[in-house]
Amino acid sequence: MPVIDRVLGFAIALFIAATVRDSTIHQKLTTIAIGGVGACASTIVAALLIDQPMADAVLLPAMMFVIAFFSVRSPRHGSIGLVSLIAYLIALVSKQPAETLPLRLLVIVVAATVAALVRCVLIPERPESEIERLRHEVRSCISKVLALVAAAVGKGSWTAASRRRLRRQASRLDEIIMLAQARLVSSAQQPAYPGWGWLQLFEIQLATRRVEQIALQDLGGPEERVALLSRIEVIGAAGQQAPLPPAPGRLGGALDMLGHVLSEMPVGEPDYPAFVPPAASPPGWRPALQTATASTLAIACSELILPNRWYWAAFAAFVMFRETRSRGESVAKGTAFVIGTTAGLVAGQLLATLLSGHELQSIVAIVIAVFLAFQANVIAYSVMVFWITVILGLMFGMMGYFTFDVLLTRLEESAIGVASGVLVACLVLVRRERDVTEEAAAAFLNALRNLVRGAAAVLLEGKPTRNLASHILGTGQRFRELEAVAASEQSSFGMVRRERLRRRVMVLGACENWGRELGTICLRSGRIEDAGLTKIAADALARTDATLGYLTGAGSKTAGAVAGADTANNVVPAGADDPISHAVHLLLRLDAALDRVAAIRDERASVR
Repeated sequence: MPVIDRVLGFAIALFIAATVRDSTIHQKLTTIAIGGVGACASTIVAALLIDQPMADAVLLPAMMFVIAFFSVRSPRHGSIGLVSLIAYLIALVSKQPAETLPLRLLVIVVAATVAALVRCVLIPERPESEIERLRHEVRSCISKVLALVAAAVGKGSWTAASRRRLRRQASRLDEIIMLAQARLVSSAQQPAYPGWGWLQLFEIQLATRRVEQIALQDLGGPEERVALLSRIEVIGAAGQQAPLPPAPGRLGGALDMLGHVLSEMPVGEPDYPAFVPPAASPPGWRPALQTATASTLAIACSELILPNRWYWAAFAAFVMFRETRSRGESVAKGTAFVIGTTAGLVAGQLLATLLSGHELQSIVAIVIAVFLAFQANVIAYSVMVFWITVILGLMFGMMGYFTFDVLLTRLEESAIGVASGVLVACLVLVRRERDVTEEAAAAFLNALRNLVRGAAAVLLEGKPTRNLASHILGTGQRFRELEAVAASEQSSFGMVRRERLRRRVMVLGACENWGRELGTICLRSGRIEDAGLTKIAADALARTDATLGYLTGAGSKTAGAVAGADTANNVVPAGADDPISHAVHLLLRLDAALDRVAAIRDERASVR
């Protein structure tokens, strides 16, 4: 087959295999089949419009609008749309006549079939393997946290760099545990897998977090450090298989708790329905209209500056608004796109020149670059774009019309597309970073309110809420989203506003941690029996619910938000040996912390 058709098959198989995210084999096959049909349809349309460049230029923004609009609805829509768009762009670049359609359609069918065989037969996703891999990653993260704590204990102090590393590693552990929990709960219809269950993972996370928090404040005295290092070594090696004498100090107590949780034999998990992540996608109209407007502007500018070379300008504008939530994120993504393209231009030129005329070696290099591009996607967007540009350079070389001017034109087109995207992001349906952060904070607080109400049903009425597990997971997910958008806003504004936002997110992070611990206790405990504790808990729950209502705009501010909370000792609550007392102390801490969040909000409002 001609090289251009092999490139088409490679691209279709790659994007189908990489973008299909359905959970069952039947769903995967359905998405792959529809994606193949979409690719065939877009290829046919491009071939029929080969002599009508104006129609091509008008149709592409319309396609991008539809893809952007439906991509936020479900991963299936995003996969089908992206595969169809790639097939259309390849048809525009290659300008193959209608007579070649049968062969190209056959190539698409073969590519989709191969992708289906690989994803569903040859290398299928195995939930048990994924869960075991996540559990192994949890163990690895805990070992790294303990290693950092041991290094600080050995030195007797922390450095600023070691504190940052510990916090990053603890955040990484939170992310991995949340992935493992969601995967375990989503497998509710499948056989139980041996090892830690999702509720035990909560307890491991909380115990590790407690070690981190206490270690940052108290590394023990010089006479305690040898025993602490010995205990860390025992826990890191095998949990804590046999009873040991208590380790000294507060850090020793936290380490003993972690060792006990890690060595605890798996027990039966509560029977809760599968976790369904709460919808968080923004409405599709805004990104769809921005995408269509930016791609239209990019095409118009390219026609003026680089006639008949507008494909990559439109694509650069398209990716700027893909999976971004605000003006700042779109601009940052566009900047990374240009940086990655510029660096990839040089590397692509070098590799394509070295491998010119060596088709097999070029294919091997492309496969390696694809692997590196997908690995980089998790780390840095600009690095992924770098490898994609290298792939394009190698593909152009294989197709026989590679020149440096071709890649240079792509850079110019990318700059035009990004400039068009920046202009649209700043002028058309602008979504400010502050607005996105406020929406994420409101979503988190609503999730926390549901969690607190579920805990109240257990503690005050003895009525377990079947959705409490989902509320715990949903609250954690919402806080991760808040952290991500807050990081984007913090990189965009002045020091005073950044500091205020940092304090707010820090307090909300404590609320998420205490809410998660409260929910975990309620899943395994019952109603409060002590009348005094019941009164304290009821008052705290009422104040907490009222404050959450005020923060989410569902109620007015109430006076006297904090009463009787032991806010000074916020690391190891009193009565930790009694789960019910512990739950009440957590409620008091939530009450005090949320009142602090309300104060920060009022402070921000008075500044405005």
